Amino acid sequence: MEIQELFNDSKALKLTWLSLGTSFFICVLKFLAYSVTGSVAIYSDAMESIINIFSAFFAMIGTKIAIKPSDREHPYGHTKIEYLVALLESLFIIFASITIFWKAYQRLFKPEAPETLGIGLILITLSLLLNGLLSLKIYKQGKKEASPILISHATHLFTDVLTTVGILIGILLAKLLNFWYLDPILAILVSLNILYLGYKILKDAINSLLDVSLCQEKIRDIHKIIESTIHKSSIHEAEIHDFKSRKAGRSGFVEFHLTVPGKISVQEAHDLCDEIERQIKTTHPEISVTIHLEPDTEKK
Repeated sequence: MEIQELFNDSKALKLTWLSLGTSFFICVLKFLAYSVTGSVAIYSDAMESIINIFSAFFAMIGTKIAIKPSDREHPYGHTKIEYLVALLESLFIIFASITIFWKAYQRLFKPEAPETLGIGLILITLSLLLNGLLSLKIYKQGKKEASPILISHATHLFTDVLTTVGILIGILLAKLLNFWYLDPILAILVSLNILYLGYKILKDAINSLLDVSLCQEKIRDIHKIIESTIHKSSIHEAEIHDFKSRKAGRSGFVEFHLTVPGKISVQEAHDLCDEIERQIKTTHPEISVTIHLEPDTEKK
């Protein structure tokens, strides 16, 4: 399949295009809200939306590369590019948290009541709803495709949602209590939460680049599939050892040694290997399986 066909057929890519366009629209809404209110907190929220635009762009480029089929130079595919983009995403999130913290810190020493709030709050609420729906949709698709890019991008969008919620609460409480110090205080708390989310994405991306194993639940399931397949075959004496697994973006790899009695023919052993691989891929189509056959001469 040509890359252009993959590009057209990929729901992940369509979502990143949607995210890019929506991020532009949300950014405009927030800057309009800032222009009518003069709120520094809303301004920092609008600045974070600019980061979301770049984030969506890199997510789109990373997804386009990740779905390319394997080639001579990349026999295991291009899926690890997703972790590099996830790293970039985490840096954007951390940068956003620092930016918001700095703006809020400055505001602590110069608390001012924003100007006309009505229209500004309506615009901010609309951007909040759009971002919330978009992040949920992208996160669900990311989980479905096991895509680090989509998951980290959805997390990034959700941090923007948290920022907006914090700013809305701060402005409303400050207006209610006529205590405008609440606005920067809540913004600082939100920035710390965003910093933690960025750290989590950074940590997960680094672990995956170091060939972290598949999750224990998936490993246990694959072991059960292998044991069940051996039990149903005519080679009940077969045993596995040296089982290894690793993640590479939305793909996964498992390899293990399969010991069979020395008297078994190559064809019988090969058929068992094919059946094990077929059963694993039926349940986990994203998994590539490598089996190393070993004869056990002690078993006659």
